[in-house]
Amino acid sequence: MLAIAVSACGPSKPMTPVQRGRIAYVTTCMACHNRDPNLAGSKGPPIAGSSRELVEDRILYLKYPAGYKPKRTTHNMRAQPQLKNKIDDLVAFLAEAANKTEAAKNQPVKTDAAKTEAAKKK
Repeated sequence: MLAIAVSACGPSKPMTPVQRGRIAYVTTCMACHNRDPNLAGSKGPPIAGSSRELVEDRILYLKYPAGYKPKRTTHNMRAQPQLKNKIDDLVAFLAEAANKTEAAKNQPVKTDAAKTEAAKKK
């Protein structure tokens, strides 16, 4: 019976780097950073769009790349060596999060007059 149920589901698609990065972020980073990486968290700053160099340096070595100015001066972060093989996935997720926010900013804003006109058409 189980074989029939499993085969009926068909082959599953492998997860994308963004999907794997989101899982790593939610399970490890979200405790201190916000659920939305564009926003500040309880202990960590917004990190959407962070460079690979920054992500790797902070996660593995608790340092900043040369010339980088930290967003916060606290030292709450702890090394997360278990994420060594997830750095590229995290960077992909953080890049997509930043891109979504940028795309939303570029959407036209409806004025009150446009909203009223749209409501009249309904």
